[in-house]
Amino acid sequence: MTATEHPGRASTGAARPVSLTVGQVARAAGVTANAVRHYERYGVISGDRNSGNARRFTADAICRIRLALAAQRVGITLRESAAILAGIPPLSHDLALWATAGEELVRIGRARISELQATVNELATFGFLQTDAAPDRRRP
Repeated sequence: MTATEHPGRASTGAARPVSLTVGQVARAAGVTANAVRHYERYGVISGDRNSGNARRFTADAICRIRLALAAQRVGITLRESAAILAGIPPLSHDLALWATAGEELVRIGRARISELQATVNELATFGFLQTDAAPDRRRP
């Protein structure tokens, strides 16, 4: 087996990072190859091109995609996730940086959940129908 068949594992212990293909990142992150390219366009992950012009990614691309996927489920945009994850250098082993990014995603997610809960409560009580809550929609 080659080093690229084991995401995140170097073959010789050398300082050179493992280079993963779009397909390898997609399989490991549980997304499609098109989704990997989409996350790259939004800046959630970044890759380099090899001599054959194929995209190559480091193993942390998998973690970044998984975090962004989870964040999307509570309404955090890819742009927001990308901005938060931008503070973590590629291949960073600094758990404090990852924890800080995770905590920020959780904070934003909880705020989104609160907003959604307030909206659901308003729908449940028909609060949106009250005249003081609705903008004036009369035509002249």
